[in-house]
Amino acid sequence: ARVPDTAASSPTARHPASRADMALVGERVVVSGLLRRPELNSQVGEATSFDEANGRYTVRIGTEQIALRPMNVERAPFRSSGAPAETLEPHAKVRIHGLSARAELNSCGGTILCWHADKGRYGVQVEGSLETVLLRPTNLEEVKPPRVREKWAPEWRSAEADAIIENKERELLAAEAAEAAKHPFGAGFGAAAGGGAAAV
Repeated sequence: ARVPDTAASSPTARHPASRADMALVGERVVVSGLLRRPELNSQVGEATSFDEANGRYTVRIGTEQIALRPMNVERAPFRSSGAPAETLEPHAKVRIHGLSARAELNSCGGTILCWHADKGRYGVQVEGSLETVLLRPTNLEEVKPPRVREKWAPEWRSAEADAIIENKERELLAAEAAEAAKHPFGAGFGAAAGGGAAAV
């Protein structure tokens, strides 16, 4: 079910749908200006349809569908040559590069805060500082978290290992039998027993 638009505006603010209002159907959009659902601001979704009766887009964000006024959605940034492979989501980690005016920020890390469609730039908090800068997508490279490698563990008691252990056990038993044959303990004991008590 669609969730009603939660932006603060009166019902009288509605206006007839125009062709411009419906231009974002099928596009990736960024949500902004919501007061009752601020956690949706800066989220990227898809405008799946436009309801002319109430003048709202149906926007799918993850598994949720929400009805939003045109004033609360804007086209997500287009990819361009040198831009990140995908639209950068809030909290994504990035590496800054290719700056001329602020060359000291090159190679610094940062965190995506939001997308400013009017400026065509991302708001980025520079790693290790409280400074926030506006940067073009072409100056940002997403930093993927390192893949956790599984620790190698040897295969325990494989068929090959069992065969080696069995052969070793056989060799030890054969060696013990050979040693026992050299020193027949039972024969000496029997002779002494047959002669009666030993002299003291």
